[in-house]
Amino acid sequence: MSDLGISRSHLIEVLLRVPGLESRLTRDSRVAELSEALTRDLMFARSDDAAEDLAALLDELLDAPADLRAFGDIIVARHRGDAAQRFAELTVVRPRSSRRHVYRPEERINGDIPIRNRNFTGRIELLERLSRALEQDSTTSVLPPALNGMGGVGKTQLVNEYVHRHLDQYDLIWWIPAEQISTVLSSLTQLAQRLDLPLADDQQETARTVLNWLAGSDREWLLVYDNADDPARLTPLLPSTGGHVIVTTRNEEWSTIGIAIEVDVFQRKESIELLTKRATDDAGHSMITDVEADELADKLGDLPLALEQAAAWYLATLMPIREYIDLLDDRIELLNEGKPPGYPLTVAAFVAVAMEKLRGLDETLAELFAMFAFLGGDGIRQSLLRRGSSAALSAPLSRALQDSMRTSQMVRELRRYGLAKTVSRSPSATTPASADKSPRLQVHRLVQRVLRDTLDPAERDQALRNVQNLLAVANPGDPDEIGELDLQSEMGPHLRPADMIHSGTPQGRQTVLDHARFLYITGDFDSSRQLAADASEGWAAEDPADPHLGPDGQSTLLARAQVANATRQLGDSQLAADIIRDTYERFVRNPNLGPRNAFTLITGNQLGHVMRIDGQYRDALEFDQQSARLHKDVFGDDEVYTLRVRSNVAVDQRLMGEFDAARALDEEVASHYAGSGRDVEAFRMNINVARNYYGLGQYKKALQRLEEWLPLQKTLIRDTHPLALMAQRTHAITLRKLGRLDDAVQVMREAHERTVRTLNEVHEHSVVAAMSLANAYRQAGQLEPAAKLMQKVLDRYRTDFGHEHPLTLAAEVNQAVLLRAQGEVGAATGIDETAYARLRDKLGPGHAYTICAGTSLATDYAATGRTEEALALSKRVVELSQAAGDHPYVLMRIVNLAHDLRATGEPERASEVFDDAHRRLRELLGAEHPEVLLVAAGRRLEGDIEPPPT
Repeated sequence: MSDLGISRSHLIEVLLRVPGLESRLTRDSRVAELSEALTRDLMFARSDDAAEDLAALLDELLDAPADLRAFGDIIVARHRGDAAQRFAELTVVRPRSSRRHVYRPEERINGDIPIRNRNFTGRIELLERLSRALEQDSTTSVLPPALNGMGGVGKTQLVNEYVHRHLDQYDLIWWIPAEQISTVLSSLTQLAQRLDLPLADDQQETARTVLNWLAGSDREWLLVYDNADDPARLTPLLPSTGGHVIVTTRNEEWSTIGIAIEVDVFQRKESIELLTKRATDDAGHSMITDVEADELADKLGDLPLALEQAAAWYLATLMPIREYIDLLDDRIELLNEGKPPGYPLTVAAFVAVAMEKLRGLDETLAELFAMFAFLGGDGIRQSLLRRGSSAALSAPLSRALQDSMRTSQMVRELRRYGLAKTVSRSPSATTPASADKSPRLQVHRLVQRVLRDTLDPAERDQALRNVQNLLAVANPGDPDEIGELDLQSEMGPHLRPADMIHSGTPQGRQTVLDHARFLYITGDFDSSRQLAADASEGWAAEDPADPHLGPDGQSTLLARAQVANATRQLGDSQLAADIIRDTYERFVRNPNLGPRNAFTLITGNQLGHVMRIDGQYRDALEFDQQSARLHKDVFGDDEVYTLRVRSNVAVDQRLMGEFDAARALDEEVASHYAGSGRDVEAFRMNINVARNYYGLGQYKKALQRLEEWLPLQKTLIRDTHPLALMAQRTHAITLRKLGRLDDAVQVMREAHERTVRTLNEVHEHSVVAAMSLANAYRQAGQLEPAAKLMQKVLDRYRTDFGHEHPLTLAAEVNQAVLLRAQGEVGAATGIDETAYARLRDKLGPGHAYTICAGTSLATDYAATGRTEEALALSKRVVELSQAAGDHPYVLMRIVNLAHDLRATGEPERASEVFDDAHRRLRELLGAEHPEVLLVAAGRRLEGDIEPPPT
């Protein structure tokens, strides 16, 4: 950021203090004098506002520092005094920093910036300190200025003013409400969309993508984290280099992280200026004298929030200042007895006076205001108030909120008395056309705290019930079934202030469960886990006589199931498995629920997934088949839950090597989704059908199904969606088996890179993608990168699943194939012997993985001269494979058997077997297929493993 650009606001502030320049005539004279001195006309839009004129003039001069210096010389020559001299010093020529790219105004990105406060007053020194703090920053590190101070001192307003004064100095400005981590992650995800960056299923990963992009960007950028209260959790979400960051906070711990800027109350002259400028009549004359303003400012302790409220109150009531001060004194004396904590008595007094006024004016209006004691600090959309208006609210409030004109009238009254404001922000660009873009009604956080502390118990209880009931009715419902995710996003910031976990109603608890699920499906796994865990702990501790509560209550168990879901996505599969096993057992044991309960069945789907992850493929198949029968009885054939568990049965069948049964089932489920509007599910099922064809060795049919559905993916889901990532992997491995090695390597490399970038390197899908890429590298002759990837895969599987897991053993078979290609037959033999024995014990002798391990071991024996053992093993694997028919792997094993027959003295039988297998393989794959060419060259063939996803 250029020094002159940073100092522009300083220049304007000093010029505004130069005598005479407030006059339009004097400004025009100085511009004409400067134009003559520079022998060029200075052309810019003119107005009667001195600040706007001077800002436009400086914009004209900033690209020509010598011109700016000339302007400074003219000002100091014509207007003597300290202000003019300071301006001349500020205009000393300083070079601009060079930019790698200059962005046009239409290319700049500004998101969620609050509308400028036209009543902003003073703060010149603080604005200069903030500018200097940002100037100290460098591209090698970001030390965010942390504007710290008690509530009501105007931290947010100060930063907002800085941002609006510097809009043209940045190429990207993004304003982030930072009170809750979930809103920070959501905001960074919106920025990723605006920048067209890949979105991960995990919003933390998306946030890292954004921060990495900012670090390497050539844009001049600024991120504002407003109301950041938790340094420990928020610090990882701050950029570390490349631009500017500003934090506003009440937490002094931020001073250890960034550059501390203490924001205090107004200077007295600023207080007087605010009051006299705000309280003006139609002619623009102040209705408050300087003496009255000084006295009121003294009473309010120069607190900007209190001053702004007092000015609004005066304009709304025209109450004499002396009378208002006496009224505040009376309330402060009463409040002193209760000793409210942690905020100025003047604010508490103002709130008490305001509530008394509202009750006398309109009791319904007072009830609406009281609700803000238990709503989020960023405000609530009026549409959300209307949506919940049919809830069990106090009767007058319910009627009022159902009447849009009455609601608007109440909002205007709250604004008029300075109790609330409507907050509009600049668009963040990526919100869909259907999203609610109406302003939010917001009460200052300090006023909310005062309300919570000063409402009498009955009022407080009624306000809390009103909020809880309203939010429960406004809840859009199951986010999996109802697509109102924008509304769910609006709900989230209010759930904890409203203590929805302890709302005491089934609807309130369901609101919490639905939002925890929303956080999960939008990728905020950590927030989802925290909310669900807090809910399950809170509900478990309540009265077990309620069937929804207590340790085994339905709501408690559903929350625990969501904890397990989020925990698995956060990388702790074992803990997730322990939680879901315990949760499912509690569902089954509970006499009010039992094994046939709908929620028990839905939760059981997670248990089948746990079994698959653990490598218990047979147990998973048996469990899911029984579950599918129960789903059919409870939900019916066509219900989505039944279709999901039937799809899980097909996954189990694939893992067991029963590809034809899986294909038939996947085709049947796909037919249910066809034309149902569930296009994503139809895509999922048809990609699964392609996987089944791959498993059957019908590679051309697999490719045909892929080429039919892959073009539709971009219209349904993003490229980084797990479905898209796994579909790309299926495409790559199918291309490889069809002999298109170069295409396969390219597609698989892209799939692997995208999967790692989206999900992280240790995610199950990333590890599987790495193994597929290693297989492709090996077959293409790129042995060194194949070996590096394969070792990473093995290390990860051994760490995550252990040495006995089928996925680990399958990876070891692939490693043995690679070692033989590298000439290390002895090492390959040792690995294959162990893997074959363990797979046979674990999955049985006829499982596809076991047969592949036996085929690999027979090749080891043949290569080391153990021909009889090779022959015996080749016969065994061919015999076990015969049921698969003309599968390419079966024919390859027969080719290897022919080599073993020849090596053990049966040349005629060998030739007969070889010629038949060669012919069938050539007809199946084509004469130019790499594997067919190897057969013709007299080589043995390899059979590596590509495990399907769990």
